[in-house]
Amino acid sequence: MITYDKGLPSLPDDILCEIFGLLDMEALKICSLTGKALSCSVKPFVHRTLYLTPRSKVITFTKPKTPGPWNELKGLTALSERGLLQHTRHISISLPRNPLFVHDLEPYVQQLRAITNLRSLKTRWLDVPSFIPKMKEYFGTFLGTLQSLELESPRGDHSQILYFACQFPNLRDLKVNGLQDYSHSMHNGGPHFKIKTSPPLDGTLDLQLGTDAGPGANSTGAQLFLDTLVTLPSGLKFRILKLSRCTGPIHLLVDACAPTLECMELTSVWFSKSSL
Repeated sequence: MITYDKGLPSLPDDILCEIFGLLDMEALKICSLTGKALSCSVKPFVHRTLYLTPRSKVITFTKPKTPGPWNELKGLTALSERGLLQHTRHISISLPRNPLFVHDLEPYVQQLRAITNLRSLKTRWLDVPSFIPKMKEYFGTFLGTLQSLELESPRGDHSQILYFACQFPNLRDLKVNGLQDYSHSMHNGGPHFKIKTSPPLDGTLDLQLGTDAGPGANSTGAQLFLDTLVTLPSGLKFRILKLSRCTGPIHLLVDACAPTLECMELTSVWFSKSSL
């Protein structure tokens, strides 16, 4: 028999979390409306995923004439005022224009500091070089909690992108979807940083580094990315490899993960001549 204390079942918190974790979003919303006490228990599940995206379903991605301010980011202020950012575990940032510079997030530093237990981060067109010197200022509260990072068309060269990923010491899953033109990145990428330590990287590696045009499309950047990846200080322990439209020393990547590798998915992959 379940007894009630101030409207809540007298069950351990872990049991309540297990029950709420089985409910879909619509059921959770209904629970949040049934009473104040139950609403407080459901909040961590209703607000665990935060999407900072355009409201319109039809999105036209164009390069801005002037930086921000982004309407998609203004919701952070309201969420912070209501104390809801403490529940955020997953963030997806997909702005309609590119790139996303560090100064675009500058008005929201205090809100970002309220996100203390983030597990996964997904961004589009992140200007990696501008964020690297200010990692602790902007991402300090979840540097140690982030376990999954997804970068879609990040701005920066191969070493900057991997250095950025390695600043999250408990990172397990990494996805990089698309690289900018390599020569453009080298010309405009800014300073370089030496990778001294690397995270566990023992989950899933998902790479889509090229295009459907074939091995000649952006192949230099893809090859250098793989070259740097396989030489990370702490090694690679990925259990799952998903490689799409990649070219370069893929055999070295597979060899590096061989002791822990459980599943591998290859789509439109071109091996370098030295590996044949």
